[in-house]
Amino acid sequence: MTQRDRAVALLLLASLNAFGFIDRVVVALVAEKIKAEFLVSDLEIGLLGGTAFALVNTLASVPIARLAEYARRSSVTAGFLLLGSVFTALMAASASFTQLLGARLGMAVGSAATEAPPHSMISDMYPPEKRASAISIFMLGVPVASLLGSFLGGAIAENYSWRSTFLFFGVAGGAISLLCILFLKEPARVTVAPAIEAGGKPSAWQVLTAMMGSSTIRFLLMGVTCISLGSFGVNTFLPAFFSRSYGLDAAQAGLVFGIISGFASLVGTLLGGFASEHFARRDQRWLLGFPALGSVIGAPLFVIGLVSGQLAIAIPVMLAGSFFFYTAMGPAIATLHGNLDSWSRATGSALFLLIVHLVGQGAGPPLVGTVSDTASSMIYGGDFAAQCAGAAGQVPGSACAAASAGGLQMAIGIFAMFFALGGIALFFAARARHRAEAAA
Repeated sequence: MTQRDRAVALLLLASLNAFGFIDRVVVALVAEKIKAEFLVSDLEIGLLGGTAFALVNTLASVPIARLAEYARRSSVTAGFLLLGSVFTALMAASASFTQLLGARLGMAVGSAATEAPPHSMISDMYPPEKRASAISIFMLGVPVASLLGSFLGGAIAENYSWRSTFLFFGVAGGAISLLCILFLKEPARVTVAPAIEAGGKPSAWQVLTAMMGSSTIRFLLMGVTCISLGSFGVNTFLPAFFSRSYGLDAAQAGLVFGIISGFASLVGTLLGGFASEHFARRDQRWLLGFPALGSVIGAPLFVIGLVSGQLAIAIPVMLAGSFFFYTAMGPAIATLHGNLDSWSRATGSALFLLIVHLVGQGAGPPLVGTVSDTASSMIYGGDFAAQCAGAAGQVPGSACAAASAGGLQMAIGIFAMFFALGGIALFFAARARHRAEAAA
């Protein structure tokens, strides 16, 4: 591929990743409106936003990655995004929570191809020393999705309806997938420093065995999984937190969410890729050590902003803490792919992300929802579930609203500390990698 072909491919892959990620977070933008219309609890919102999606998404990602090892990766990832976009639009027509959940599962299958196959393509497009920054540029789709989704999604929901939000993003995602089908080129597969013998296409079990045989990958998996648990658990309820604690409407809460999550991930993703590569030229331990240090610093900063009680303090302090939460993924995938070859990287990414997302997105939102419901009930003192269901729990100034806000704040604060635990695990991954290279 020429330099121009690589630039176009990376731009298209980042756009594709953006709409794959919007499918993950769009429920958070309209959660309060869905909750009021269908009279569901925070736990059920967590299941819709997290567990139901994550179970199907992660289980579908492995067979899709295996398909990508044998077929054109560009066609696989674009085709599945088109499928997911159709189901995103169909969510707008849901007449019940059950129908909404069914369409959500279709979205999950479609977005299952927007990470692992592109990871494999990028590792064949760029040499090892440039992979962390290239993957970080690809990961810019995530903050772009957060910003675009938060600003547009919240505004559409507030001025039209939550159904219009799903319809808009479904149509837009379909357009991006068609552009990828037409213009995204497939890179040649190039084997670089394989940990698995070249000359064949290893099975998923062989890839998993090779990964788990490395202490670096084991600690890496622990660290990124903890960060994912904090990220999906916190972000699913962050717009709701600002609505409950500060009385913001859907558009205003979406704007604040976009500033904190979207802008922080935009800066953090680039910082993680380029700064980690820069420091790693002097000492390879910094490739993972930089995001490790950032996660440990960022978690307490975020919590300080969360409990500040003043919007003018909460936004900048939570933003400062959030910068560090998004530095890990580029260096993590670059480290993972350094242990795999061209015929196993899509499968390796899928298996890695299966665990990360199954725990992070699958368990994070419903656990935060459960802790929120439990803490809210304790604060309220009565039958919170019966007396504060649906719109009754959103009446400004009521005991229900105060209990709901306090319970959610407590739940988010607890799960934000998983970022610090993830940073500690990444530190051990960096040390294990250094020892393995010294012993080689």
